[in-house]
Amino acid sequence: MPVYITLWKYTRDGLMDIRNTAARFESVKKIIESYGGKLLNIYGLIGEYDVMTIIEMPDKIAFSAAILKICSSGRISAKSMNAIPIEEFLKITREV
Repeated sequence: MPVYITLWKYTRDGLMDIRNTAARFESVKKIIESYGGKLLNIYGLIGEYDVMTIIEMPDKIAFSAAILKICSSGRISAKSMNAIPIEEFLKITREV
């Protein structure tokens, strides 16, 4: 299953409601699972972004739908990228 890395940043509304972060993480996990995905890891960050997730999703359509649903709360924004297992990445680099 494809893996996606997402960097999350709290919006002003998200920061004002920071005490409910634990409940929102549970909601995010349920949204991801409802689209057939799995939240593999989640990290709190200090810096430009506030949270990083590593998510397995069936495809880019399911991933996009989940991210849009999560961001529609207005409490967080996302920047995502597709993660390629290193073996596949190295194969690509040898073929270039």
